[in-house]
Amino acid sequence: MSSSPLLRISDLSVRYGFHDYSITALDKVSLEIPSSGYTLGIVGESGSGKTTFGMSILDLIEPPGQIEKGSTIEYAGKNILELHGSELRDYRWKQVSMVYQSAMNSLNPVKPVCHPIIEVIRQHTRASKPEATESAVKLLNEVGIDTDRAFDYPHEFSGGMRQRVAIALALALSPRILIADEPTSALDVVVQRQILRLLQREVKAKGLALLFITHELAILPGLVENVAVMHKGRIVEMGPVNKILNEPLHPYTEMLLSTLMTMDSEPDISAGAEVEEGNLVMEQSACQYSNRCKYVFDRCRIEEPQLVQVESGRWVACHKY
Repeated sequence: MSSSPLLRISDLSVRYGFHDYSITALDKVSLEIPSSGYTLGIVGESGSGKTTFGMSILDLIEPPGQIEKGSTIEYAGKNILELHGSELRDYRWKQVSMVYQSAMNSLNPVKPVCHPIIEVIRQHTRASKPEATESAVKLLNEVGIDTDRAFDYPHEFSGGMRQRVAIALALALSPRILIADEPTSALDVVVQRQILRLLQREVKAKGLALLFITHELAILPGLVENVAVMHKGRIVEMGPVNKILNEPLHPYTEMLLSTLMTMDSEPDISAGAEVEEGNLVMEQSACQYSNRCKYVFDRCRIEEPQLVQVESGRWVACHKY
């Protein structure tokens, strides 16, 4: 009998409601993280659902957002959507942690950079303050911040150095899964490379599973082994990174690669949507990409393709296959 995956996500749907209309941010997304050491890039245009997906894994969707009934997020066989209190807090730090978008700007300006790491360690373990401080300094050393800088303040650090602090904070309790949401988007190219090398090294050294959320396809080779491409709240293609980049199957993936777009343009939420009874809802009877696809044919306009395995290790949601 095969063992259960480390993380199993089934039919994950998230909806944002605003008075007289609602938007589906995630639409029945399913995937698995089989074990520690598995690395996956989540890529797509702005508004495709990438960040919502990462926040959902930690059960951090807040009103007006809501994880829909029928969604399941199982960690080590336990549905985390049913966890509360200390169990949920421990899951978020000890099992799965996240480097958030613009995390480097969230550090308390009147506290030394080691302070949030010390606090997390003390809140979740029985470590004394001196023990937590020693651990925090060691973690900062591991991400390239010298001991004599550990008690400096955020304004004394560059953006890249503050991002290193954010990574150290996410690793404070030795989680098994690390979610990194656009951790290099606000950094210059040289610092981006340094942070990516740091993540690659830490993930490998600690045997972590990594979910790396990005809009930059070009940075994924060497960092992750697998890629899931998201479009309008759905995964439309998934497989090994080299296969995805060199032999894309879905027309949307093909478009992203051919244009080398940065994906920071605003999404057109009206494309492929219809207004019904005061709600903005996704058109369920047609392929969400049909209005942009150069391969579109009649079936695409009347039937939504499902994500199916088309060869070993590769999945695609497209009627071409």
